Amino acid sequence: MTPSFRVAVVGLGNAGHTLHLPALAGMSNVQVVGACDIDAGRRDRAAKTWKVPVYDDFDTMLARANPDVAIIGTPPDSHASYCLKSFAAGAHVICEKPFVSSLEEADRVIAAAEAAGKRLALNHEFREMPIFRALRDAAAPSDIVFAQVWQLMDLPPWAEPGWRGKMLQRTLYEAGVHLVDFLMALFGEKPRAVSGTVSTCGVREGETDAVALVTLEFSHGRLAQVVQNRLCKGETQYFEVRAETPSASLRASFGGRARVTAGLHRSTRPHVRLDYGVSGMAWREVGNARTLLARNPKEPGMIATRFVFEKTLEAFRTGGAPPASGQDARDVLEVIAACYHAAATGRRVRLEGATPPELAVMRMGASPAA
Repeated sequence: MTPSFRVAVVGLGNAGHTLHLPALAGMSNVQVVGACDIDAGRRDRAAKTWKVPVYDDFDTMLARANPDVAIIGTPPDSHASYCLKSFAAGAHVICEKPFVSSLEEADRVIAAAEAAGKRLALNHEFREMPIFRALRDAAAPSDIVFAQVWQLMDLPPWAEPGWRGKMLQRTLYEAGVHLVDFLMALFGEKPRAVSGTVSTCGVREGETDAVALVTLEFSHGRLAQVVQNRLCKGETQYFEVRAETPSASLRASFGGRARVTAGLHRSTRPHVRLDYGVSGMAWREVGNARTLLARNPKEPGMIATRFVFEKTLEAFRTGGAPPASGQDARDVLEVIAACYHAAATGRRVRLEGATPPELAVMRMGASPAA
């Protein structure tokens, strides 16, 4: 079978090595024609593990490899530049999240894709991860009346290595993008308004955000809450979801469960229950009764990335809608910018109509020296 797409990857760090290249390796309709990184060790690892041609310069790779699609997995402050160069070279783009650093950059990239006649999509892989896809399939967006998502871990933003630890606005912008994007996919729309608070909770001076508490207001008075606590000394919960419908609670837990419970916990009826999902599970809950919806496979992030790539490339081929478009990514970025602005001003921010001017000029993820 002749591959339908010639694909090049830029960025061979964690995302490139553990998500992008292994996902592409399992797809029969692609040929990886180049992989690029400025780090020689990463290039050597990619060449040895995935048997792909490697480059130390993106422009050289574009010129020599002539890809149909560029997958961008570098730090977000470089995404806009790589997107623009890809479009100019005649390639569609699948970009990692966070999309770009500002709404101005997002608008410029989206306009450049349209002007070049090229497609732009994002790898929002949690939308397609089996347990979270099961929640989306279990109820129509209009049936979701309230949802909560939370992330608890002992990893304050300043303790992270590399480019992530250098960000002032890290927790909600870089990690919270998963949570905010999933809520928007679950409700099927952009929030009408947001409010929120971010803080280091007194453990460190400065403007960074170790804890984020956000409320999103959707149509018809429906609400969602985001809680991110990166100061948690207890059990890590990377991505937990509870979505309420008129008839049931829909739950998902990413990161693994292996529990046996017995007794009268929250119930007047005795029960014995086994919860087992090594990489995460989803279930429907009515009172103390549970129905399993899905379990994640091994390597759920990579498998979800493969699902995104497959559906996105098919959309590129047919002209259909990818799982997450450039406009979807811009909407998520606007919501996160609004959350930071609400936290800074103490005011609720409305998002109906044109983008508020104060959000359009906001740059997120900047380092203290920026």
